[in-house]
Order: sequence, then C-alpha cells, then structure tokens
Amino acid sequence: MLSLSSPISEVKGVGETTSKKFSRLGIETVQDLLFHIPFRYEDFTNQTTIAHAKLGEQVSIAAEVTSITQFRTRRGLIVVKARIADTTGSFDIVWFNQPYVMTVLKKGTQKMFSGKVVVNTFSKKMTLQNPTLEDVEKDEYLHSSRRVPVYPETEDLSSRVIRTIVSRVLHHTPNIPDVFSADFRAAHHLPSFDQTLRLIHFPEDDTNVETYKRRLAFQEVFTLLQQAKERQKALHMIKVPNVLHITENDRLTFEHTLPFTLSISQIHALEDLSRDLVQPYPSNRLIQGEVGSGKTVVAAFALYCAVKQGTDAIFIAPTHIVAHQHLHTLEPIFKKLGVSTQLITADHPLKEKRAKTGGIVYIGTHALFQHAKTLKPAVVVIDEEHRFGVEQRDTFWSAIKKPHLITMTATPIPRTVAYTVFADREVSYIEEIPEKRKHTTTKVIAPANRAQTYERIKKKILNDHIQVFIVCPFIQESEKETLSSIKAAEKEYETIRKIFADFNIALLHGKTPKEKRDTIFTNMRDGKIDILVSTPIIEVGVDIPNASIMIIEGAERFGLAQLHQLRGRVGRAGQEAFCLLFTSEGIGETKRLRILETHDNGNELAELDLKLRGSGELLGTQQHGWNTLKFASWFDTELIQECKKAIDQEIS
Repeated sequence: MLSLSSPISEVKGVGETTSKKFSRLGIETVQDLLFHIPFRYEDFTNQTTIAHAKLGEQVSIAAEVTSITQFRTRRGLIVVKARIADTTGSFDIVWFNQPYVMTVLKKGTQKMFSGKVVVNTFSKKMTLQNPTLEDVEKDEYLHSSRRVPVYPETEDLSSRVIRTIVSRVLHHTPNIPDVFSADFRAAHHLPSFDQTLRLIHFPEDDTNVETYKRRLAFQEVFTLLQQAKERQKALHMIKVPNVLHITENDRLTFEHTLPFTLSISQIHALEDLSRDLVQPYPSNRLIQGEVGSGKTVVAAFALYCAVKQGTDAIFIAPTHIVAHQHLHTLEPIFKKLGVSTQLITADHPLKEKRAKTGGIVYIGTHALFQHAKTLKPAVVVIDEEHRFGVEQRDTFWSAIKKPHLITMTATPIPRTVAYTVFADREVSYIEEIPEKRKHTTTKVIAPANRAQTYERIKKKILNDHIQVFIVCPFIQESEKETLSSIKAAEKEYETIRKIFADFNIALLHGKTPKEKRDTIFTNMRDGKIDILVSTPIIEVGVDIPNASIMIIEGAERFGLAQLHQLRGRVGRAGQEAFCLLFTSEGIGETKRLRILETHDNGNELAELDLKLRGSGELLGTQQHGWNTLKFASWFDTELIQECKKAIDQEIS
C-alpha cells in the first residue's frame, strides 16, 4: 500500500538509479509523480485492421510479426524494420534509433502496434513509423489501443517508463483521500481527488480532461490562499513589542517637512501605514511602486512614527551602495524632524547606543542581522525583500521580537499575483511617478546598427554632458553573478574602452572591491565617469541623476519587468532619457522586446511578462520564497476569485 507521501523509491520497480532520474524532474514522492501530469495524449482508440488503416490516422493494429531485421545507415542511424500481418493483409513498420525493439519483438509473436499511418519515404508504401507496441494477451492496454498519456521527460526516463510507474502507483494507492468534502465539491463543480488523479493520467475520453485540470488548479490556488490566511491569522495572534500611537498631526508634521508634495498614492499609503502601526499585532505590508515613485519616503514615515515615541527603527537595503543612498536621501528629512540616524554595514559597525529620549533609525545592509539581540525596533523596513533569503529574514524578524514589518519592491506585481502570492499581507500600490520625470524613449537596436548608435552617443556625451549605463546580462539562468557573467562584463568593458577611447569608462560588478566600488559611484555622482559598464547589480536602488542613456546588452535574456526597472535608472533628474535594447547576433525575434517601445506602465508590462515568460521570470526564483503555479494560470481571475470567495466563506 502506498500513500501520497510515500517516497518514490518505495514504488516497485523504482530502484536507486530510476529514483535519481525522477529526482531530476522534481519527483521525490508519490504525490509528486501523480502531479506530473501529461502534456498531451495520443489517441490510439481506433483499433482497426491493416486493410482498413487509412493514411494520416492514429490507429492500433493487432498483428503477427512475420520478419524483423536491423541495419545501420551510412549516417549511423540504427533502423529496425519488421513486417507484420493480420487476416486482412500485411505491411512494413520501422523504428529509428530504438535498438531495444529487437530484444522485445520476435518472429511469430502477436503484438498490438499503435501509431500514425504514414507513407514510407523510400518504398512509398503505407507504414507505421516508431509505433508503440504491447502484448496482445492483456486485460488492459497501457501503451496502445487507448488514449495514451505523453509526459515531460528527462534523459533515459521516457514517457513509457513514467506511464508504467504511474499505472503501478495508481493500482497500489486505493481511495486517495480528498481535502474537500462532498458538499464543497458539489458546490464548486469539482470531481473527487481520487477520480481526478486516475483519469487525468488515463482518461476514458477527451471531454473530462479539462475538468480534472480545473480541479487541480482550484486545489492549488485554494491551498495557496488558505496557507496565506493561516499565516495572517497566526500573525494577528502575535503581540508587537511596542504599541505605537499615531495621530493625524504626526502625518501632517511629516508631510510638511518634505521638500516636495506627496502624490495621491503616497498619501493613501501613509494612511494605510497609520492604520497598520496602531494595531497590537505586527503589520505585514508590501509597498509596490515604479522605480522613482517615492516608496522610500513613504516607508520613512513608519520609521519616524517609531522613533518619535522613543523606540528604534531599522531600514535594511539590499546593498551597501543602496544603504548609503537611502541615508543620503533620508538624513536631511530626519534631521528636520529631530530624528537621529546611524549607518550600519560591514564597514560601519553598530556604535554603542547613547542614552537619549528618542530612538534611532538604523539604515544598513544585512549586516544589521548580526545585531538582532542588541536592537529592539518597533518598525523594520526591508527594501527589495526578495533579495534576501527567506529563512534569514524570518529568523531576524523573530529575534527582534516580531515588530511591524514593511517591505518595498519596484518589481511590478500583477493584481492576480498579489491576491495569491501576497495574500498574507496588505499591499499598497504607488501608481504615480514624479511629474518632473519624462517618458524614457526605448528602442530595440539590431547588431547592424550598433556602430551608428555608438557615434550618436559620443555626440550626446560631448554636447549634453550626460552619463551612460551599459548593462551586461547574467550569462547563466540565475539571478546570481557567476564568473562567466563577470568575464562577459569585463570583455564588454574592453570593447567599450576601444570604441569610446576619448571618454572615461568604469567597470562595476559584484566582485569589485568595496573601496573601488565606492570610488566609482562617487565619481559617477560627481560627473567624472562618462560610461559605466556593469552587470545587473545596478538594477536595485542605484541613483545617478545625470545618467540619461541605458544600454542593455543581450536584452533578449531579460524579462520585460526587469528591463523596465533598469530603464528606470535613467532620466531621474527630469532630463530626456533613452533606453537602448541591444540584441545578440542571430536573434531574429524581437517582438517581445518591442513591447517596451510602446508601453511604459510597469503593471501592464508585468501582466505581459507573466503571460510571455511566466511567474518564475517575473518574480525571481523559488529561493526568494515567491511561489509559481503548476496547474493554475495567473490569468484565470475567475478561478482565483472563486477560491478567494470560498476561503472567505470557510472562515466566516
């Protein structure tokens, strides 16, 4: 007897070697295997005779093997050729590069052959090419004479093997338990879990497959939302270490200190925070907004509310460069409000806290994590939370007694994703960008037009004294820098130095020593560097107001949302700005990239990115703790809303 949690290695016929092959497909348990659903089905239900087989049809034919041979072509292709016959006639069938057929197919044996009837290229006669085969004397066919499931495969693990193991598992897993009651299933028109898992693998007909897929999608979204609600419920049971008291006057005082007028979205976000921070349980709010939309100043209000009552507050940035920039931005505001700040990075250790009436705003990097036992903040703000490890973040939050938590991201988040992935937290959207910011003109540049583009950039630097970013992509499918990525950036740097020989060029990547990195950014801010060649580390928080041109090498490697974030790094002082998307040699399809030429709304681009590339590309890898959907679609708003309504009814 097997259960859904049984290791795949406990299934009969799955030894250590096969278990490792399944592991490469992400299959570790029986449930993983049953959730590895077919991506299509071969319809071999048309059981016929040789004489009645028609060209182009998928058929199953029971016949006797009258002869079988194997030979190798001049190009090294192994061909197995057999002649089969039934009472109505005979014809030849062939297999290419499947030498195992010789071991299972013997002259005089009866087999069921299933495949598509085609014309042999050489003999011009009808044949079956690479048909599946199975013994005729069987109670139930698995690989022929039925709707045969075809699965995503890996090396040496074919659909035939997967099909065999799935069938074996289903025979030894009776009465698969259901998470939904019969009444619940009836209310939402869902088949049982047991029926779904059996018939999605081996359907009796085509009509119900979508019903079974919908059942799995519903359960996936429902479970995601249910887990989020449970986390939210657990959060509301926690007592914050410091209960804050916020008045309307506090918000007005903060607003009047600012050297600019807040947007409507920013004001709404401040109101959201004002409601959150007076609760006895921790806030868990995400602030999402375009690059340069003013998320930081909104978060600063929460920091101010904590410190004015004598407690500390923490602002964690993803890099020490961004931490310095946040300090540079916020220190003048906090100084007017009488709030002290302190920078904490690997090179700026925590100072011994002096006795004083008010608290301190600590602005720093992950270096703050090591001071969890020392700091007792009422509010913690994390910028680009997904850049930190989930376990690291949660451990730190618990160690500092679970205060109010506010996170920020410039990654555009489609509403359907927010409803599910972030269902355990509140989301504030900052939808406007500062009025002084102009539209960034975006163009896709083919390799043939590079030289001409470089000449125009030279004139632009000389005439307008602007600065340029050149971003090289990560070479491997990862959000982490690899040696190959750094070498690619170094190669680009050398190329650019030759092309722009009369200009000041600098190179930046994750392995650049801190002192050199600081010098580069100081020189960029002071206008001493004309062009900065970098890996995508500048995507997060880098603020060089005079930067006006963003060149992105290998733009086809990036998602639309990431490209949108990168282009948000230019034109921040209100000047005319350009984003040039350089494609690699041999990349003919630029339709996806050209969307950026006509769209500058981050949320619209996020929706398109999600549709074109999926949530993994949009949100980052699973190491960031942001789930992707296996069965459901982020665009099935009707299903998501139905699940959300069902969860709310369950709770009430």
